[in-house]
Amino acid sequence: MARSVFRTLDRSGGFTFTEMLLVLAVVMLVSGVGYAAAASKALQDREPIPFGDQLKLDIQAIQMHAVAHKDYTKIVFLGDGTYVASGTQTGILFRRQLPEGVSLSDFSTLKQVEFTSIGSARAFGTLNFHTPEGPVRVIIHIGKGRVMIDR
Repeated sequence: MARSVFRTLDRSGGFTFTEMLLVLAVVMLVSGVGYAAAASKALQDREPIPFGDQLKLDIQAIQMHAVAHKDYTKIVFLGDGTYVASGTQTGILFRRQLPEGVSLSDFSTLKQVEFTSIGSARAFGTLNFHTPEGPVRVIIHIGKGRVMIDR
């Protein structure tokens, strides 16, 4: 009698390892698709980075590029409403369009931001921008290449 009970328990086992892996894979697939859809929706709903913050990030990026690659870098503000970042060894790093309603003021003492291969600012002065939210002033300090953005 005891033997028949043990035989029944052995044969009536639960799921096999393969079945459990299959169920786990399906659950992971469904949750991954749901997460991707939610992340995509969140990216679509987010607001663009404000101009002053984007400009600060771009200036920091070319300064870090100058130090990392031992390259002279600069951002030049063009009359057509774009600005171009480039390095002497690497060429054009990126090109951006100024946002709608943003323009470089004629009162700016600089028309470009330049960094040497050690990250020092090549020239000091201010970049003054007219924006729909009000004026934005970027101050470049000579020496260590400190950049301040005043809104």
